[in-house]
Amino acid sequence: MAGTVGRPRKQRSRRRASTAREEILDASSELFTRQGFDTTSTHQIAEAVGMRQASLYYHFASKQDIFLTLLMGTIQPSLDLASKLSETDETPAVKLWALVAAEARILLSSKWNIGRLYQLPVLDSDDFAVYHEARAELERIFRDLASHIVGDDDPRVELPFHMTLAAIEMRDNSGIAPYPLVDDALPAPAVTLADAVLDVLHTDLPPRRAERMLELVARLSEHTAEASGGYG
Repeated sequence: MAGTVGRPRKQRSRRRASTAREEILDASSELFTRQGFDTTSTHQIAEAVGMRQASLYYHFASKQDIFLTLLMGTIQPSLDLASKLSETDETPAVKLWALVAAEARILLSSKWNIGRLYQLPVLDSDDFAVYHEARAELERIFRDLASHIVGDDDPRVELPFHMTLAAIEMRDNSGIAPYPLVDDALPAPAVTLADAVLDVLHTDLPPRRAERMLELVARLSEHTAEASGGYG
């Protein structure tokens, strides 16, 4: 049939998403965060979406591929923002505040508590080496910015990234985003965590820090849309 992509569905979709790929990620997020990786099968994921198991493989090569996609979705946006921040004249305090707020925002804005995936034993597998490399790079950026504030030898340089992960424990896993993404505001807990990081480093809070961070994110989104031919 003209315009049909992939195999036909088993039944009408049970998920609200704009694409079948997003429906699969949504169902996988629920199952992985509620029952773990090992006890979740691609058959269960396909059933939760309302598609045939064979159709799932049209979008993802394996269960590991789905899991890695979810993990990278929590890391790559912050890496992209860090790259954009490196091109600005903002102070290390502003850059660090923005990264903490941005990463916490990601963890707080999803329907399911994706941060719980960090705690699963399966992450020790070599299948997720790409994620571990990306996470190590993001941790290094956090550490380097903190070291510009307090010095390389200060043990507090290790705190900002791990303080940011407290966002995982500041939300539930109900399937309703506690703080849906909006363009003109940040989740209150994200602001609290970012402020707390600078407080621990004994540095002043930058003026208009939330507004400046949102402006940077908006510019990054515009650049990404232009680079991908208008896809946001």
